[in-house]
Amino acid sequence: MAHAISTTRTRPAVRRLTTVLALGVATTAAVAAAVVGASPAQAADGDGWVRVGHLSPDTKSVDVTLTSLKGGQVVMDLDDVTYGQVSPYEALPTGTYVVSMTAADAPADDAEPMISTNVTVESGQPLTALAYGPNDDLRTEVLTDDLTAPAPGEAKLRLVQAANVTDTVDVATTTGTTIAADAPFGSATRYASVDAGPWTLDLTGDDVEGSADVDLAAGSVNTLFVLDNSSGGLTVVPVVDSASTAETPQGGVQTGGGYLAEHASDEAPGETRGGFWASVLGFLRIG
Repeated sequence: MAHAISTTRTRPAVRRLTTVLALGVATTAAVAAAVVGASPAQAADGDGWVRVGHLSPDTKSVDVTLTSLKGGQVVMDLDDVTYGQVSPYEALPTGTYVVSMTAADAPADDAEPMISTNVTVESGQPLTALAYGPNDDLRTEVLTDDLTAPAPGEAKLRLVQAANVTDTVDVATTTGTTIAADAPFGSATRYASVDAGPWTLDLTGDDVEGSADVDLAAGSVNTLFVLDNSSGGLTVVPVVDSASTAETPQGGVQTGGGYLAEHASDEAPGETRGGFWASVLGFLRIG
């Protein structure tokens, strides 16, 4: 069941989230209906973008703040963020910021952060800051996002392996095409372009498994998070990074950093989907 985060926005004032913009712990049956996009906020020239995600299954709701390192101004304030939720992008001036997570039920006058990390915002660059892993071994990672639009009729995706119930995971389509093989915990694939449309995915880990349906819209950029489901198995939670070229941040967005740019395919356009899915193979360690 999806949990809600909602927002009222004044910039540069504090931002609070309470409308549905990302996903809670999704069961395999609910994933197909759970794709929710979060378009980048309108940015001034020279701004970058930051969003944050809570991927620690045994960590209760947290409050998240993003504070400028210079001056200490709070520029983002998220309340009651739960497992599986990813905020929308926040447009921010270039500079270094501190992302901190505290227990949502902690006394306001004694709210020591569970974990914090620095994020350096660069002009035109979208970033995703994640907290993942078990509560007694929380980790953070900042991913560089590539919201460059795919070709017509295609979608772009990457996969993040953040499931705690298995050290590695295999992800494949029901037609037998491998997306990721032995992807270790805390790894992320590079972006790849695939045919848009519905897919059913099978997930296999160490004595755990799961399946999920995803529907990738043409022109969208997506991150597929492999997470624990409510029954101790595996699921995929898809989050739309950018729904169309109109919603892609303009000016200085990284292009050419995706997997296909570094691993040119010999397969001609229009050949089987398997070739595109196979290009997602290969991952970066993020932990």
